[in-house]
Amino acid sequence: MHFSDKDARNVEVAARLPPPLLSLLRAALEHEHALTVVRDWDELAAAVRSRPIDVVVADPRVDGKLDTAGLKTLLGRHPTVPVVVYTALTPETLRAAVELAKFGVQHVVLRGFDDEPSRLRELLERVPASRLSDIVLRELLPRLDAGPALLARAVARLFEAPHAFHGVDDLAATAGMTRRNLDRWLDRLGLASARMLLLGARLTRAVYYMRDPGYLLDDITKKLGYPSTRLFARQVRAATGLTPTMLRARAEPERLVEELTARLCRHGGTGR
Repeated sequence: MHFSDKDARNVEVAARLPPPLLSLLRAALEHEHALTVVRDWDELAAAVRSRPIDVVVADPRVDGKLDTAGLKTLLGRHPTVPVVVYTALTPETLRAAVELAKFGVQHVVLRGFDDEPSRLRELLERVPASRLSDIVLRELLPRLDAGPALLARAVARLFEAPHAFHGVDDLAATAGMTRRNLDRWLDRLGLASARMLLLGARLTRAVYYMRDPGYLLDDITKKLGYPSTRLFARQVRAATGLTPTMLRARAEPERLVEELTARLCRHGGTGR
């Protein structure tokens, strides 16, 4: 069984667009990805702080006038959040796109030129690919390849969207197994328990969010789906020996995630 990262990619999009572009975006996403529609820049900023947004799609020209200030503020506060500018081709919007590129915007989609639905959907699936979860999945998926296909898909989904799993029962249900069989399979494949995988997925995403200076600890807690900051802090300390503040201060997040991955791959596994 071969399993690709693209099969597991599930993207949560926040959009501030005029109605015609919003309709085209909905068609491109179909029902495969989550979409949060906002009415203004303040609401967009609030969505990014409180929801696990993977990519922002925005038109700097809304309500008949050009306004780049909201996007500049967002990019300044949250430099790790990918932003796709989706707009109509005019000299004014092209100048705005060039201006926004200086603030970190790398992707511009022009209406009627490069927004064919499958192409737009492929871009939005590809943009968040630098997430730290990919480091973990590169190690886990080859081991999971020897197990049931549903288990591999469930674990990949867990690391792509840890907020969607409220406990081990959710992971077992997604894998089509009982909790007992889930842990048996994970042990057979040389992986940590389901509870540790769940914690590992949340911590991996937490480290990703902590790279962004615009997120408060309360924001990260909400984005991960924790009921309280205290519970989140307790789990961080149990897994790493560090407080969330200490964890945030550590350099080299990639190395931290690699260390966490090594803990999730407990032994060689039999694959039988």
